[in-house]
Amino acid sequence: MKKVDHDLRRAEVAEAAAKLIAKQGLTGLTTRALAKSMDCSIGVLSHYFNSKEQIVQAAFDWADNRLDARMEEVMDQNPTINSFLPVIRAGLPLDETRDIEWRVRFNLYNHMLTGGDLVGQREKLQGYRVLLFELLKELKSNGGIRQDIDPAIIANTAFDLVVGTAQNLLMIPMEERESHTASIFTIVENLRPTQHNR
Repeated sequence: MKKVDHDLRRAEVAEAAAKLIAKQGLTGLTTRALAKSMDCSIGVLSHYFNSKEQIVQAAFDWADNRLDARMEEVMDQNPTINSFLPVIRAGLPLDETRDIEWRVRFNLYNHMLTGGDLVGQREKLQGYRVLLFELLKELKSNGGIRQDIDPAIIANTAFDLVVGTAQNLLMIPMEERESHTASIFTIVENLRPTQHNR
């Protein structure tokens, strides 16, 4: 009998739960619906998770871990304004998978706002702000962006702009989303140093 990789199976359940949440919201995530979507028994799910709350958290972690991986990939490159653009792009629902990630995230934000624990999420969001700030600070120190800007202000503005834009993008068809992000990338382009302010 083939041994099932416990961590792999938990990851599969988390992804399936995320897709269910994205499609039907948190109320649509029942162990029965999840088991059906995975073509397994409810007993199999209980082998990997003790409660629905654990499954919900795993779905949230699935969405966050994917974003983290994209951010790390971008941050591993030498920071330039050209590497800041992919950081912004990585945070937007411009394909089907990132669409699912954001739908999960907003469902869980709503859940937390109506009774969940916000502390951990606030810390996570603050971590993203710090990441953007560190990137912009380094860009400013090496002349990669204009010297007349404040990295903290730009980091906070960029973060809030991405989150707000992500929410708005979920309400429009996928094929129209790229055109709706043009203004964000124009703003980023305006961070480039010019001959006058190098």
